[in-house]
Amino acid sequence: MPGMVNVDVELDVVVSELERTLEAMEKNYRKAVTNLGLLRARAETDDLTRLLRRGSFLNKVEKLLDESKAETREVSILMIDLDHFKTINDRFGHQTGDNVLERISAMIREYLRPGDLAGRYGGEEIIVALQASAEEAIMIAERIREAVSACRMQSAEAATRELSVTMSVGIASTSRTGFRIKALIGEADRALYRAKKEGRDRVLAA
Repeated sequence: MPGMVNVDVELDVVVSELERTLEAMEKNYRKAVTNLGLLRARAETDDLTRLLRRGSFLNKVEKLLDESKAETREVSILMIDLDHFKTINDRFGHQTGDNVLERISAMIREYLRPGDLAGRYGGEEIIVALQASAEEAIMIAERIREAVSACRMQSAEAATRELSVTMSVGIASTSRTGFRIKALIGEADRALYRAKKEGRDRVLAA
């Protein structure tokens, strides 16, 4: 019947238009989710070191501690400080200091496993959270320290001027402090202070 044919055709047109609209909406939604993820990552990441900003790091560590406590798994904190960093800035310039910090941060990221967290805690101080025992954390920290100590870098102002950098590391574990972030970071910070006091270029556990 002619009337029925027209209705069927109109319905097909409406359905086709709805499908195209839904496809466009789905595409825009996926694009929005991707852009949101990129913006969130940009907001959480330090521009120079590409490590987490301090606030973002602390928020993620809180979640890691909660999950690890439920799973009865240890968490260790590495508090890392580049030795005599002010001297590098004074002798070679702040651009070289930035280059050194950027390079060391990249080296630290190379030694991290999926799920590990690394953040710029302040200035040249870097903090790392690992779902690992103190013994495991010491092994990882020693590998990083040795790699950094063996690395040679050039001055930004004069490529012929070579410099080396060392780092001190303080470690604390939840086996000693419990799953309290302030206590954990405080213990790691005290261990770092001891490492620097005892000669630098070393790893010490609380």
